[in-house]
Amino acid sequence: MRAFRKTIKQKNLYKEYLNIINGILGLSGKEAEVFSLLIQLELEQQPVLGTKMDILSTDNRKAIMAETLINKNNLSKYISILKSKGLINKDKDGYFVNKMFIPEVDKNTIETLFVLE
Repeated sequence: MRAFRKTIKQKNLYKEYLNIINGILGLSGKEAEVFSLLIQLELEQQPVLGTKMDILSTDNRKAIMAETLINKNNLSKYISILKSKGLINKDKDGYFVNKMFIPEVDKNTIETLFVLE
């Protein structure tokens, strides 16, 4: 088995992770940028009163729009695409990133195994 290694800055961890797996997902640049921020929110947001936060809450959407300079209509379009591809799911507590696409971060390192048949 061959291992490819890339050293990146901590602040770019989720963006680079998504750049690597985007060959499978087929997202546009802005869709990937939005999805990487949603992954970051999923992993870094703390539950409030024991309830998991909705990653598509109004505050989170405003933060994503400010970070990416995307307007409200385009953000809604990108989120719809992510939902249709099964990357974002919904339960009784709100929206969350599909667990399959959540990286396991251990000591600022992500390892992902690709099997190509």
